[in-house]
Amino acid sequence: MTRVRQDVWGLGAGWNDTLLWYARAIRTLQSRPLTSSTSWKFLAAMHGIHPVVWREFGVTTENESMPSAAIQRRFWSQCQHQSWYFLPWHRGYLAAFEEIVRDAIVSAGGPDDWALPYWNYSDATQPTARTLPDAFAARTLPDGTANPLRVDRRFGSGTSPLQIDPRLVALDALQDTEFEGGEDDIPPGFGGPVTLFHHGPESQTTNGSLESLPHNVLHGAIGGSAPGRNPNDWRNLGLMSMPMTAALDPIFWLHHANIDRLWSVWLRDTRHKNPDQVSWLDGPTDRSFVMPRSDQSEWTFTARDVLDTTAPPLEYRYEDETPPVVDRRVVRRMSRLGARSAGDRMRESEDATVSPHQPPELIGASDGSVRVSGDTSAAVRLDAPATQQLRRTLTRAAAADAGTVAEPARVFLKLEGMRGTADAAIYHVYINLPPDADPVDHGDQRAGVVSLFGISAASDPDGPNAGSGINQVFEITDIVDGLHLSGADLAGLDVRFVPANSSVAAANFSIARLSVFKLER
Repeated sequence: MTRVRQDVWGLGAGWNDTLLWYARAIRTLQSRPLTSSTSWKFLAAMHGIHPVVWREFGVTTENESMPSAAIQRRFWSQCQHQSWYFLPWHRGYLAAFEEIVRDAIVSAGGPDDWALPYWNYSDATQPTARTLPDAFAARTLPDGTANPLRVDRRFGSGTSPLQIDPRLVALDALQDTEFEGGEDDIPPGFGGPVTLFHHGPESQTTNGSLESLPHNVLHGAIGGSAPGRNPNDWRNLGLMSMPMTAALDPIFWLHHANIDRLWSVWLRDTRHKNPDQVSWLDGPTDRSFVMPRSDQSEWTFTARDVLDTTAPPLEYRYEDETPPVVDRRVVRRMSRLGARSAGDRMRESEDATVSPHQPPELIGASDGSVRVSGDTSAAVRLDAPATQQLRRTLTRAAAADAGTVAEPARVFLKLEGMRGTADAAIYHVYINLPPDADPVDHGDQRAGVVSLFGISAASDPDGPNAGSGINQVFEITDIVDGLHLSGADLAGLDVRFVPANSSVAAANFSIARLSVFKLER
């Protein structure tokens, strides 16, 4: 049976049968002990767990019985981030959760065609799309009992009801042509960089474009930080703000259902393809992905096993997979120009006849590390010869109305080695804003938005990342092209970080280096 995952707002405001059964099933899962692989807390720990944080938040107690160390190693802390496994692992995770929830629903007399709804917060045709669905804010179920969909640690930006800024749900990632990231993560790729099993390696890692926005940003926008309290202290953060607590919030699963749907939407464009390397299809080679089943059995899977959502063991489809109409201020030059992905490099090693693309060229960097605290600006000096060459390609492109001249180089800004503790913080990033300008009035200078989701764990010197931090990449070709056409001096760029809302205005983090890369044939 192929079940249909529906848009939660399409089910209507307030309570409906789908969410009522979801709430009842969660209550059932929450009643099960942590040692049960079908319990609410066990399933959440599969995404991430930190014993100290969970006890501080009241999720577990000091003397609570835990699964064996072997079970914890096999099942817990598996979530794949900053990796080309980000999408397939989370798809399998959702499927396992959905099957366990549906089993609880059917056992209680509910429908056997129940499917997890998704929250399409980017739907510009739905007036309420960016509002947290009503059922997740209600204090009680219709029968007057406590509502398990509501959590106290969901602060958002301090508004009630919780509203999402439209800039935080942009779907620029759907324009990316490559799934996997390129050399030096330039470009970052729709699905993320090529890795092995990736739950905190000992190296800096880069978010793929879909993981960056809207995935990471929505985590911070929903979880947030407690108003009036220090956003750099994890004790003040919402559940959705940190990977180690995110899956404890019932809205997590609807958010990830939408991210999974956007993968299907991306593939609707016939130019877009999943990786064809065996290392992705049948990987990772160093550790298997494993999920529990409602009957206490295990499901081990690879990316290959979850590509067709309508086939067993998944058997679902989305109500709407129509690609949205993207309102772009400039038509981005998103051909395969210079996109030498890691997949390209793998294929080149197998077929010596393939002509390699040029690697990305570093053309500028900050003089040193940058500390971002509130509204902060930082300078990036550009290499003069490289900038002159870049100007020549832009000039040729501006004169090539007939399309007979090669496209210009693409330009990327990379934030390398971001470290901090403010996981809920969200910053808008602007390039060369005019002096004293209100950033809101200069959307054409906005490079994008950076979320610090996961930064605490990535910055912990004693953690699996060894404190190496996280990288973020923005394509700024359009902005640099606009500066060139306006006659601006390209000797350097001014990068400005603007807090997304007042509740995280005091958040801060460091960046080891700001760098600018040029990518061309």
